[in-house]
Amino acid sequence: MLKANYHTHTVLCGHAVGNTNDYVNEAIKLGFKELGMSDHAHTPKSFMSEYDYTRNGLFQMMTEDEFDNIYKLEVLKAKENDKIKVYLGLETEYLEEHHGHFESLRQEVDYLVLGLHFFSYEGRIYSSYDDIDNESLEAYTDTAVKAMSTGFYRIFAHPDLFMHSYLSKDGFRVFDKICEKCTKKIIEAAIKYDVYLEVNANGIKNTERDFPEYTNYLYPREEFWEIVKNTNAKIVIGADAHSPKALGNKTVEDAIAFTEKLNLKVCDFVKI
Repeated sequence: MLKANYHTHTVLCGHAVGNTNDYVNEAIKLGFKELGMSDHAHTPKSFMSEYDYTRNGLFQMMTEDEFDNIYKLEVLKAKENDKIKVYLGLETEYLEEHHGHFESLRQEVDYLVLGLHFFSYEGRIYSSYDDIDNESLEAYTDTAVKAMSTGFYRIFAHPDLFMHSYLSKDGFRVFDKICEKCTKKIIEAAIKYDVYLEVNANGIKNTERDFPEYTNYLYPREEFWEIVKNTNAKIVIGADAHSPKALGNKTVEDAIAFTEKLNLKVCDFVKI
């Protein structure tokens, strides 16, 4: 069982249930020592086309007003709880051309989680779920490295998310030499900038839901974490909880089993 979780969403993100207090109560029941709330941050519409804004689901995320007047106040109130340590966080993307936006978000919270569900490449927005091939994977990796170099981010959530859609030059869904090279770049940056790499439990659920015929998870991806294992990168398990019960359900147990199978050295807590 986890002792803490730092990847936690609320109803405000538009695709989760429960408010901050619901998660805090569940975390206390589970015996957690720490809980980081990290709902999706607001992304201004001006950052991209209406098509890309809609395609990436940003229209359903928490608004700036909801952050100020609901989410932030909920978490600050929860911080007064003497049964568990609660942190105010956000999960954000990173677009270098809008660096100042992410810098301002960092100043509002205890920590940021890098999501990298999308990134800029060749003048448009690429989806990490749908648009990764051998060329765009390099851009995904470069964006991840640039984001970590800012010092804004404490955790890189699902760093191997690119395997959800990656296709090799031959059109195969395999972890090839390009994946290996990019993985090593991500690990090197995580170590250099002291960012925790997250084994994401939600990737297990997404694989079982979207690709039931697969015997291995798209992410967390074994080949990726086998490389991480042989370094001194910091590893944390993230429930990526979208309901209070997801803090300690079977998917989390499967994520723990995944790390045990690979003999990964997992940190119980993230130093905020």
